[in-house]
Amino acid sequence: MTDDRKTALRADIQALRAVAVLAVVLFHLWPNRLTGGYVGVDVFFVISGFLITSHIVRDVEAGRFSVPTFWARRMLRLLPASLLVLVVTAVGVWALAPVQHWEQWFREIAASGLYAQNWVLAADAVDYLAAENVASPVQHYWSLSAEEQFYLVWPLLIGLSLLIGRLGPAPWTRLKADGRHISPGQVRPGRAGRQASWRPVAAGVLALVVVASLVTSVVWTGADQAYAYFITPTRAWEFGAGALLAFVPALGRRHAARTPGDTSFDLPAGMVAWAGLALIAVSAIMFTSATPFPGAFAAVPVLGTVLVIWAQATDRFTTRLAGLAPVQFLGDVSYAVYLWHWPLIVLVPYATGHDLRTLDKLAILAATILLAWATRRWIEKPVLRHRHRFKPLATFAVAAVVGALVVGAALIGVQTAREHAESELAAAAEATGSECFGAAARPPSGEPCTNPDLVGTAVPAPEAAGGDMPAPYATGEDKCAGVARESTEPLPCERGDRDSEVRIALVGDSHAAHYSSAFVEAAEANGWAVDIYIKPGCPFSDVMRVQDQMLTTACIGWVDRAEEMLLDGDYDLAATSQVRGVDWTPPDGTAEGTTPEAYAEDGLVSLWARLADNGLPVAAIADVPEPDPAVIECLTAPDVDLAADCRTPRTDATRTFDPQLNAVERLNRQDVALIDLTDVYCDENECFPVIGGVTVYRDDDHLTDTFAGTLAPYLADAMARHMRQDGATE
Repeated sequence: MTDDRKTALRADIQALRAVAVLAVVLFHLWPNRLTGGYVGVDVFFVISGFLITSHIVRDVEAGRFSVPTFWARRMLRLLPASLLVLVVTAVGVWALAPVQHWEQWFREIAASGLYAQNWVLAADAVDYLAAENVASPVQHYWSLSAEEQFYLVWPLLIGLSLLIGRLGPAPWTRLKADGRHISPGQVRPGRAGRQASWRPVAAGVLALVVVASLVTSVVWTGADQAYAYFITPTRAWEFGAGALLAFVPALGRRHAARTPGDTSFDLPAGMVAWAGLALIAVSAIMFTSATPFPGAFAAVPVLGTVLVIWAQATDRFTTRLAGLAPVQFLGDVSYAVYLWHWPLIVLVPYATGHDLRTLDKLAILAATILLAWATRRWIEKPVLRHRHRFKPLATFAVAAVVGALVVGAALIGVQTAREHAESELAAAAEATGSECFGAAARPPSGEPCTNPDLVGTAVPAPEAAGGDMPAPYATGEDKCAGVARESTEPLPCERGDRDSEVRIALVGDSHAAHYSSAFVEAAEANGWAVDIYIKPGCPFSDVMRVQDQMLTTACIGWVDRAEEMLLDGDYDLAATSQVRGVDWTPPDGTAEGTTPEAYAEDGLVSLWARLADNGLPVAAIADVPEPDPAVIECLTAPDVDLAADCRTPRTDATRTFDPQLNAVERLNRQDVALIDLTDVYCDENECFPVIGGVTVYRDDDHLTDTFAGTLAPYLADAMARHMRQDGATE
C-alpha cells in the first residue's frame, strides 16, 4: 500500500491502487452489493511487492542498498499517517465506544501500533472465548501488519543474495572493446558482472518463498480458514508474486523505452491489462464471505494484478481512462483512504445512535476522501519531501518513542477497562443472595417475586457482562478451561465433595459450560461430586454442526473419548446441553431424505441411548432463549430502561431449532430427561435480558456466570429427580 515516487508515476499502477481501495471501501460500506470487495487488499499486496522490490533492485544496481536505510524509509512512509489514525481512533473509542469494547479495542490498537494486529486477530479467530468479539475500528490494520512483517524479512534475503552472488562465480567479460574474444583468464570480473550475479539468487529465493507460501495458504485455508486469513505465511506469496515482476527484464526495458505522453496503440498489452482487470472484477463481484479465502481463490485477483502490472498497457483508451484526474487522485491518496475509512464506519454509529444509513455511508465516504487528502498533503508529503534529512538511527529512535507512547496509551485503556469490569463483577458478587435475586425472581413453578431494591439495576453492569465468565474459564486451571482446539482428550474439571458417593458429570460445548457455576453450587450445597467436561464449539453428539467442520476430527475424537470416560466414571447422572439455532447438514452417505433436523436429533438419540443402556441416566438442559444479537448494545444505550427495554418476543427467542427437545421425546424413556427452564427466562409473551437485578446474557447467546449461578436450586432439584439412585432412576 506504499510507493516509491518514481515508479508510482506509472498511471496504470495509480489506477490499480484506485481500483483496489475503492473495492475495499465499497465492500465495507455495502457488503451485500460488492460481496468480494475484500480482494482489493490482495491487489494492494501485489502492487506493494512490485514497487518495493523495484526500489530495492534500483538501489542494489546503484550500489546504495542498505537494510537499515530501507527500514527507515518504510517507517517514514508508513508511520506518520498510521500513528495519526491510531491516535485519533483511540480518542474516538474513549469518547464514543461503550466500555464493554474498550479492552478488546485498545488491545488491538496496541497490536496495530506494533504491527502485530494480524496475529492478534488470527489468535482471536481460533479462540472460542473471543468468538463474540465485535470488529474493532483498527481491524483493517491486519493487512499493514502482514505487509510490514514481510518487508522486515525481505531485505535481509536480498542482502543474503548479494553475499552469495559476490562469493559465487561472476560472469566474465568476454569481449574486448574491438569485439575480439578473449579467454576468461585474461580479465577480472567487472562490477556489472558482480551486480548481475545476485539477481538469479534473489529471484530463486523469492520463487521458493512464493511456492512455499502458496502451498501453505491452500493447505491452511482448507484446514482453518479463520486463522489462515490473517497470518503472514499464507499471504507472503502475494507480495512475492509482485516482487518477482521486478526481476523481469522486459518490464524495465519497455518502461524505459516509453516517453511521457506516448499513446501509441498497443493491442496485445491492452488486452492483457483488461484481462487482468476482468479477473479482479470477477473476484470482487463473485466472491463472498463463504469463499474459502485466501487459499487457491486468492490466485484470481493476484493473477489479475500481475497481468495489469506486466502489461503496462499504453493503448489510447486505457491510458486516458487510467489518467483521469479523479482516478489518479484516488490512487495517490489510497493509503490514507484505507487507513481512515474503517474507523469511521465502526465509530459513526456510536456517535449517531443508530445503524449506518445510506446518508451516513455517503457522509463517511466524503469524510474519508477529505481526511485522506489532508493526511496526504500535510502529513505524508512533508515527511517524504524531507526524508533524506533523517538518518536511520534517528528514525528508529523517533519511531520507537512515538510508537511507545501510542501503545502505552492503548494499554492504559486496556487496564482501565479491566479495572472497571473487575469492580462491576465485585459488585455483582456482593449482591448475590439478595431476596428475589436473579433467577429467584422467576421460579419455574410459582409466582414471580420482586425486590424493589433491585428494580432498575443490573449486575454485573451490561458493559462488564462480557467478563462474567463461567467457572471453567475463570479458574486459571488449564483443564478447567476446556481443551485446546485440536485436542481430543477430555480433561474433567473436578469440583464438589470428592469423597461423595453421588457423582455427576456436566458435558458439552460452551452452552453446557455456562451452567458450570450452577452445578458447582448445587454439588457443594448437596454434598455431591461434579466433573465438568467442556470443549467449546463441540456439541456432545454423534454428529457435527456445519460451522464445526474445521474441528470435525477433533470433535468426534473428543466426544468418543468423553463417552468412554463417562461410562467408566461411575456417574449417577450425565447432564448436557448445546447451542440452538445452528446449521446441521447431513454429509454424503446419510440416508436419502434425512432432514438436517432429523440428522441432528439422530446424533443425540444414538449417543444418549448408549449411555442410558449402560446404566447412566442423561439429563438434557434445553438451550437458553436467544436474545436480540445486540442485547448488550441495547442495555448500554443512553437512557435505557433496564426494567422494560431490550426484551425479545418469546416466539422469536425460541423459534430456532434445538434438537435436544425432540431427541428426548423420540427416546421416550425414564432415564433420558429434559430440563426446560424457559419459563425462568420468559413469560408468556417476552423474554427478559435482566431478571431479578441480574444481567442474563454476557453476549448474544451465553449466560453471565452471575445469572447462571442463581439457577443452582432449580438445577439441583431436577438432577435429584433424574439421577441414578441405588441402581435405578426415580
